[in-house]
Amino acid sequence: MAKETYHHGNLRAALLDAAERLLGENGVTGVSLRAVAKEAGVSHTAPYRHFQDKQSLLAALAEIGFARLRDAMYGVIDAYPEDPRRQLVESAAAYVRLATSSPEMNHLMFGGALPEDAASSGTLQETAQQAFQGLLDIIGNGIRAGLYVERPPLELASTAWSLVHGLAMLVSTGKLGRRGGENADPETLARRMAEHLLEGITAR
Repeated sequence: MAKETYHHGNLRAALLDAAERLLGENGVTGVSLRAVAKEAGVSHTAPYRHFQDKQSLLAALAEIGFARLRDAMYGVIDAYPEDPRRQLVESAAAYVRLATSSPEMNHLMFGGALPEDAASSGTLQETAQQAFQGLLDIIGNGIRAGLYVERPPLELASTAWSLVHGLAMLVSTGKLGRRGGENADPETLARRMAEHLLEGITAR
């Protein structure tokens, strides 16, 4: 698309779309302001209207990823409002679905690609916290329903997140291979892991 066709309001969105395509194709190292400008079909100076440098562009991309995660968590709550157990199981599947559908985005969000100052930028940090709050709300729903043992909500949420995030990272980086058993797809594995977490693995 020629640069003249962009209007004032959609240049930033077009640049982020182009950046995400490059991220998916080439990883973080393949994203630069010049490459994004070329991909979007605009002048090489156009990205500087919205992004100070590559790190601010990557931070904006990561924020998109966390916004999708946030929306997925609350989407699960909306889909199963009376079933906190199902909320936890389906949130695990949603988390792994996002990670495996866009592994490079997952790496950007959680793989340390962003320097600390960019990762702690206001809107990015706020959106990331909103995503985790979605999980906290799911745990809170389970506590109110009497589903969980008496532990602090943050402790339970961190346990659930660590378990599912570990699976997501193993799958999205190709490290899991076929060790999940029965060649199950990642979302099925995530649901099984969440069920194991809910039931515990100690024989009674």
